[in-house]
Amino acid sequence: SPPGKGKRAGFGVGQFLVGVVDPVSEKIKTLTKIGTGLTDEQFKELAKRLQKLKVVEKPQSYELHKNYTPDYWVEPKLVVELAGDDLTVSPIHTSGYALRFPRLVRFRDDKNVKEATTIDEIKTLFKLQKKS
Repeated sequence: SPPGKGKRAGFGVGQFLVGVVDPVSEKIKTLTKIGTGLTDEQFKELAKRLQKLKVVEKPQSYELHKNYTPDYWVEPKLVVELAGDDLTVSPIHTSGYALRFPRLVRFRDDKNVKEATTIDEIKTLFKLQKKS
């Protein structure tokens, strides 16, 4: 995504796309994009981590809507933990859902992409929030 404006431009990343795993297709499908909800330190750390994972072409495992084509691609290796206000149905995010008002909680170096949240887990969370 674009490097951002103002202070974030200096970090080398303005916003980033986050996806979940579809175990059936083995694709990573988009759930949200984050441009706020990070501290300056988190933005700096994110930029550093993404630079190490930068690749020239879109990885085959990514499935995203044309509206979300980023400025650069990264290998699907960075796992993050997010918090958000709620999940909504999304016609644009390829997971079919959107996490609203996402915030970065922490980097999950203890997990690999195969251990990331799946679409089925998102569907379950979506149903649970409707009951509460």
